[in-house]
Amino acid sequence: MLKFNFKKVLVKIISMAMAFILMFSTIAVFAAAEKSRSEYDDAIAKLELWGVIKASDVGTDGKMTRELFSKIMVNSTGNNELAQSMEGSTTFPDVSSKSEYSGYINAAAKLGYLSAYSDGKFKPQEAITFAQLCTAVVKALGYTQADIIGAWPNGYMDKAKGLGITTGYSYSSNSTIPANAVVIMITRMLNTNIKKASAQDQDITLVDSAGLMDDQDNWVYGKPEVALNFNPDTKKLGNITFRDDIPILRDTYNNTASPATKNVGEIIALKDIKDKDVVYEVYNRLNVLIYYLVVDNKVEGEITSILPSKYSPKTLQINSVDYELGQYANLNRFNSSPGSFNTGDGVTALLGYDGKVLDAYFQVDENNEDYAFVLNCSTMVSKKAEDYNKQYYTVELLHVDGSRKTYKVNIDPYAFKWRLVQYSLINDDTVALLNMTYDISSAFQVDINNRKIGDNYVTDNVKIFNYTDYAVNLVRWSDIPNGRLLSGKIKYLGYTGDFNDVNVICAYDIFNEQDKDMVVQSIEKPTGTGGSYKYELLSGSSKYTYTSKSEIPNAEVGTVLSMKMNNDVIVDYNHITNPEEQWWYVQAVDSKRIKMNNVIYQFSSTVAVYFNDYSGKLNPQPVSNIRVGPNQGYSNIRVYTDRPLDNGGKVTMLVFDLK
Repeated sequence: MLKFNFKKVLVKIISMAMAFILMFSTIAVFAAAEKSRSEYDDAIAKLELWGVIKASDVGTDGKMTRELFSKIMVNSTGNNELAQSMEGSTTFPDVSSKSEYSGYINAAAKLGYLSAYSDGKFKPQEAITFAQLCTAVVKALGYTQADIIGAWPNGYMDKAKGLGITTGYSYSSNSTIPANAVVIMITRMLNTNIKKASAQDQDITLVDSAGLMDDQDNWVYGKPEVALNFNPDTKKLGNITFRDDIPILRDTYNNTASPATKNVGEIIALKDIKDKDVVYEVYNRLNVLIYYLVVDNKVEGEITSILPSKYSPKTLQINSVDYELGQYANLNRFNSSPGSFNTGDGVTALLGYDGKVLDAYFQVDENNEDYAFVLNCSTMVSKKAEDYNKQYYTVELLHVDGSRKTYKVNIDPYAFKWRLVQYSLINDDTVALLNMTYDISSAFQVDINNRKIGDNYVTDNVKIFNYTDYAVNLVRWSDIPNGRLLSGKIKYLGYTGDFNDVNVICAYDIFNEQDKDMVVQSIEKPTGTGGSYKYELLSGSSKYTYTSKSEIPNAEVGTVLSMKMNNDVIVDYNHITNPEEQWWYVQAVDSKRIKMNNVIYQFSSTVAVYFNDYSGKLNPQPVSNIRVGPNQGYSNIRVYTDRPLDNGGKVTMLVFDLK
């Protein structure tokens, strides 16, 4: 995995965050007469960025209390975890264990930065004095009494001055220090080198020693959001709400180069976030939001394995290179869910900041990337000042990579709804649409192995849109039925190149998911006016109920009905399905086929057998219960197939009417 240059990133974050904070901060600042406002603004911006203190923590009276100073000192020295561990208890009679500052006060006392007064009280609401401040900052920088010349407090005040902490300030030891002066001096402390253990040691500032500036191990990355259809005007992307005072940085990777290249820490604006960028909120160790990270890290290629299996995927192998699935990976893309990716699929995988896979989309090539399916249309009215109340049309498109995005369109798009189109970008958010002319009259022979449909070969990266009245999905060439497809199943074929290879297919309910044959098991008629007919139906081992105000003409127990489905739920009744063949006895049968009237019928893998007896009861039976011979009590045997027999149809259902 490529490593970030976090030091470089932090320099950019600090400079940009300070600019934002200075621009948008509304806190009232109480600058001393001898210090400019800009120095305070500079200092508070840094402390806020590092998570030491929030600008809003400083009261409007300009007072710096001992309890707030405790928090500043503990956070500045990287001892926040110590404060958390000591929260909820107290060693001082005037500090409540329930105080939000209890942990900070306990930690500051333990570290020796502050101590109780002679009466044993901490006096948390008292203002910090100059002597107390100088003592705390000198100790925080690693100096002890042995390094101090002179008695307390003058020795510590002189040492603080010698280190440059108090330059420009002239206070007596018992003077209370205004908040703005404390903020400035604490920032100086953080940018001052700590005491060396030996002369050979390298210089290191307190901010680096405490891990506030370059502490990548303790940074927290929020839940990632993939940018699709992102509108910067809303300032929202999933669960992320962008703040004006927080900078945005982009990390860009080029994995097609060898070795891979990267551009880390590019400062960008909201409008620069692109489709399929991965966006994070990044917090420092003190849980302060410090910047938004936008990651453009993609890997393209063929899935060579999904490990250890599609039932519990943990690693995606692309071009034989392993990529671990991240914590927030969309597992439905890689597990055994319907429509998930399989080995051999060409994909573009989106990687997060840690190089782990978050999501993936089908690969796109230039010969079919301008096709899309129109999912929805709507009308919107602008609220922007420049074109207030102007009406716009929008379309939601399903692209060939599986992504969905909404665009503006200059003409009424409702004629395109639920159809395949070609589109072209007019600008980033507006498209022009070209309708595809459907051919519903032709039947096509599909040869999966030789990659042919009709007389034409199919490209390796063919895109197949399969739609019903309720849903549309991209499907693989290897998944579609082999053999003859009836007229009306293939709506459109797109061609490319000198050989007129098929690169786009638009199909209607190619898997016959929308219409399902079911046999009537029982019928419950209404007992009074205003009642409904209730039909109990069977399809294989699945049971369904259909309720209707009107009776289905000629339907009785044992009748096979074609029902319109959506996500395995009955939507409506289509028609009574007529059997492909009928006869009155069985000549031979085994687990794969049945012979009647000298014709052999092959079973489908989901064949279902039902016996309908003389009393009107219908029950499913195993194939092994079918009896052979003319004297087995069958009055009629109805054969239902998945397609016409002359097109390779196989038996899906057998209904035996008993005498």
